[in-house]
Formats: sequence, structure tokens, C-alpha cells
Amino acid sequence: MKRIFVFFAILFFCLNLHAEKISVFVASSASKAMSEVRDEFIKTHPKDEIELVFGASGKHYQLLKEGREFDLFFSADAKYAEQISKDANAISEPKVYALGVVALYALEDKFLENGIEGLAEKSEQIKHLSIANPKVAPYGEAAEEVLHNLKIYDIFKDKIVLGDNISQPVLHVDSAAAEVGIVAYSLVSAVNKPKGKAVIIDDKLFKPLEQSFVITKYAKGKELAKEFADFVVSEEGKKIIKKYGFNTP
Repeated sequence: MKRIFVFFAILFFCLNLHAEKISVFVASSASKAMSEVRDEFIKTHPKDEIELVFGASGKHYQLLKEGREFDLFFSADAKYAEQISKDANAISEPKVYALGVVALYALEDKFLENGIEGLAEKSEQIKHLSIANPKVAPYGEAAEEVLHNLKIYDIFKDKIVLGDNISQPVLHVDSAAAEVGIVAYSLVSAVNKPKGKAVIIDDKLFKPLEQSFVITKYAKGKELAKEFADFVVSEEGKKIIKKYGFNTP
């Protein structure tokens, strides 16, 4: 009996000898797309484990800088991936994995008529406009930029409700805490079966959201990190990312 136990213990050890686990930060805008990318990748790596951590790029960049061990860092823009590289905390060059699309989101159709350009004429009906915090979330920066470029920021500045990340404005609208939100289209596109409706905002109204990633220094020697990174930017990975409403390079 003891020999049988030892045999299975050795077998288990051998089967898991090459199993790896990595921790991956993903900006909230890409949370749903990257979850599916991860699930598809794991089908061919059943012994491996990929932990996805979602949130605001700026906040998690700071955590990485303070020692939080993310093996890969998928930002909502190019800035944070580039900064990680400048900090000497990356072992790969920044690479674009998705091009962000911004949308106006609401439960009621009337708030979407004429798109973002028609928002000012509905200002009296809008008590709250939700955006992500521009200090930590690139989509929040983009939202502010849109409002400024349309010269309607002053109309809405006292009505703005900030979310800690780009997922929260969607929740604010869904819960009727805000009539409208400026959000990542990837979170409210048709594949997500959203509660409300969305209208895409002209990308000329904000700087391009070149969502980029790096493999960090914590992934040194981890083949799984490189393999997952390669899968994300493969044709199969891009197909999944596009499905959620992103453009891809």
C-alpha cells in the first residue's frame, strides 16, 4: 500500500513539475476580452495557472513600482507600459495589444440621440455624468479630453461622478446612479449583453488609446509569460479582442 502511495506521489510530482503560475495585471477596459483570451489559452496549457488582476492602470502601475509582482502588465494606454520599461522593470519592449474605443452609455435612448455632440442640449435632464478617475485611468483622461474638445466640460463639471476604474461608470449607469457615462466600448458592446445602449465617440476627440503591455522583470525565466504574451497578439488572440469592440494593430 505504501509503495502505491509513493508511486502516485511521484507521478503527481512529475506531472506538475513543469506547471507554472503567473500573475497578470489587466486594465479594466480589457477585463472581459482578456478573460476569454486567458480561457482559450489555458485549453492548451491545462496544468498552468494564469491569475488576472483587474483595475486602473495608474493605481496598479504604482503597486508594481512598490513591489507587487505582476509578471505581465496590460495597460489601458501606452504611457504606463512605457514607464515600466523606463523604470527598468520590464524585460520586453512595450507592445500594443488593442486600440481603445470610447462610447457614450445610457439606459434611456433619449440621452444618446445625436451622440456625445448632442449631450449639452440635454444637460438639464442629466444630474450625473460618470467617468473613470482621470488621475489613474486612461479612459478617464480620454473622457475629460472629449468634454473639453466639445467645449462642454464646464456645463457638466459639477455633475461628474468619478469611478475608481472604467468598469465603475458602467455600474453607475446600470444602477441609475448616473444618467450617462463615458465608458470603454469593450465593456458595453453587444457581446457583453449590456443593460443599456451605447454610441461610439469619434476618436478624433481624444488621443489614441494604444493599449500596451510589457513582460515585467518578475517573469524572468517564466516561459508561460512569454507564451501567453505571444498568444495575446496572435491572430487568434486578436480575433477575441476585436469581438469585444476593440480595434487591433
